[in-house]
Amino acid sequence: MSVDERQRAQDLAGVVVGVDGTQLGLRAVGWAAAEARLRGLPLRIVHAAPYAGDPAGPGRRRATTILARAYTVAHQREPSITVHTEQHDGAPGRALVELSAQAQLLVVGMGDGERPEEVLTGSTALTVTGQAHCPVVVVRGHRRAPTSGRAVLAGVDDPPTDVAVLSVAFNDVRRHRTPLVVLHSLHGAGPLRDHLLGHDEQAHDRAVQRMGEALAPWRAAFPEVPVELRVIRGQPVEHLLETGVGVRLMVVGTRGRGAPVRAVFGSTTREVLRRSPCPVEVVRPDVTVADSGTRPAAVAAPEHASVAATGRAAYLSHPHDLRQPW
Repeated sequence: MSVDERQRAQDLAGVVVGVDGTQLGLRAVGWAAAEARLRGLPLRIVHAAPYAGDPAGPGRRRATTILARAYTVAHQREPSITVHTEQHDGAPGRALVELSAQAQLLVVGMGDGERPEEVLTGSTALTVTGQAHCPVVVVRGHRRAPTSGRAVLAGVDDPPTDVAVLSVAFNDVRRHRTPLVVLHSLHGAGPLRDHLLGHDEQAHDRAVQRMGEALAPWRAAFPEVPVELRVIRGQPVEHLLETGVGVRLMVVGTRGRGAPVRAVFGSTTREVLRRSPCPVEVVRPDVTVADSGTRPAAVAAPEHASVAATGRAAYLSHPHDLRQPW
């Protein structure tokens, strides 16, 4: 591989953000640009436009305008990062899943489903979180006050299974220099069980001890990170959503269950995505966590391929550089 080819590969292995012409997409671009700058990575803005097949047609002009606006937002937010724009002909979900195989992070927007365009955006977000090859951040659609300094919330079901979730969460709070809150739900416990059988304080204490022991290697590997452990009773969704009001980012895993199982039992991750008051990072247990950084030696790591980050921070001349507000 030549020097130019290696540089191109590094440029493409950064942060990928999908845009669709909506304000939700532009908010995702702003979030992704800030994260790319913090990680020292390039930003890759992608618009999947199956309607833009005719190079001289109105569809192609619309796709070009969407990418141009997104490029301008990225430049205004983070002028120092390298930005690439791409148009793809396939369906948005499929295109982003394919591109995630060579990305460190994939970012998409998602609204509350109150507008027609938010239904499609939400469908794409759910598709990529279940199939992407890298962690996915879903930027929620409503505006919030500045979140600098706020904690990260990690929902952990089983520490040995959620190694990727813990790796992403610990490295994120180290990068942003913020605290970490780890929330664990005590299985088989809740108000109904307490009413019928009484409150089992010993079970709660055992869960706290077990989680404390599981987190000990992580605390040792990240001594500068303040960690708060919360062991709650009952279903975790409402606890995650309530705590999410005051955090910068929520990190959750997914088991990738099929549609029939989700229809019967529901999905914590999908419900959190639909209702979360903050951005949500979804990490499947088998995804590539390329920026995993430090991981405790005592913790077994899933197979993953490391992707080198580019050190360049030059803003390149670009056909989509409008240099004006949208």
